Amino acid sequence: MKIVIALDSFKGSCSARLACQAVAEGFKRVSSELDMTLLPISDGGEGLLESLENSPALSGVTPYIFSCTGPYGSKVDAGLLVLEGKTAFIEMAQCCGLELVQREHRRVENASTYGLGEMVKHALDMGCSRIVIGIGGSATNDGGAGFAQALGAQFYDKNSQLIETPICGKDLINIAKIDFDKFDSRAAKVEFNVSCDVENPLLGKNGATYVYGPQKGADQATLDQLEIGMAHYVKLMSAITGKDVSLEAGSGAAGGLGAGLRWFVSAKLEKGIDLVLGLLGAKSYIQQADLVIVGEGRLDSQSANGKAPVGVARMASHYGVPVIALCGGYSEDSRILYQHGITAMWSLCPGPVSLEQAMTNGERYLADTAENLLRTVLANPNMQIKP
Repeated sequence: MKIVIALDSFKGSCSARLACQAVAEGFKRVSSELDMTLLPISDGGEGLLESLENSPALSGVTPYIFSCTGPYGSKVDAGLLVLEGKTAFIEMAQCCGLELVQREHRRVENASTYGLGEMVKHALDMGCSRIVIGIGGSATNDGGAGFAQALGAQFYDKNSQLIETPICGKDLINIAKIDFDKFDSRAAKVEFNVSCDVENPLLGKNGATYVYGPQKGADQATLDQLEIGMAHYVKLMSAITGKDVSLEAGSGAAGGLGAGLRWFVSAKLEKGIDLVLGLLGAKSYIQQADLVIVGEGRLDSQSANGKAPVGVARMASHYGVPVIALCGGYSEDSRILYQHGITAMWSLCPGPVSLEQAMTNGERYLADTAENLLRTVLANPNMQIKP
């Protein structure tokens, strides 16, 4: 039996790699006659680098760690993967991520994407001709201005004074002029692919500021000020570049970084899971499988909107391969996922347990559930696995 094990991370419990290994361990308790492919997966945001670095589909991947400017100005270490010396992979969450800042200290108006620009500069210095950026989990709302500043763009205030500190959201309202003369010319020769799972525009009630600003530490007054600044920034950038991308799907991603990457480096925004599956060559494994195992911490109706398990399930469904999802829990409205390629859902919890217990014992629960799952599948020796 050929089984593809393609789990995302169980946040707070175990990484995608450890989750896949735990499932494989559970299966081995039942049979040693399995042809298993472990394919740690990511929806293109947090966990992107780990899923790529540990993939059997990619060879010639070299990991690097660089120091860069974190969202609030302090230095952080962030990873960068380089594939065969040509393609660089960067995870925004590692340099400008929300989880880098404790909840009580989050002030989105003071956060900058400057560190992401520094990481891109490292990739350019290494001679990469393609840069893939996962932009989920951001702490920022600066429209990518800090990113551009790190790459050489110069921003001037209303007094014609150069803004020298990393630009953040509260600075957008004060920008009067942007000079691109010193912007890194190498960026124009590079292909930028961006994993982007949200379709929000840049401005308005469904835009970057009002939808995502609250979780990044903004109160209503701050949200209103940030929105005014963003609108001013859009007007300025549209006039300079000759294109208004603020209404494009995904322009509001990562605090407006989606728009910034479109403006500054003509990036292509793509569904994160689709981008990752393509990078991993998942199709070649899944189309030959008898069974696919997916999973993450929780499944609900929103999982259909670009989440990794459903992305994998849709691909498997195309080839008639059944998909079983493992999760910490699933909601009543998760039944809609049966319409998106999920064949069945199994909860990991062996009984009434606290959230802390579930997260602490995630790997053990995954292995135990995987064992029971496979015993069920094999209970009927005549069972047809693949339709």
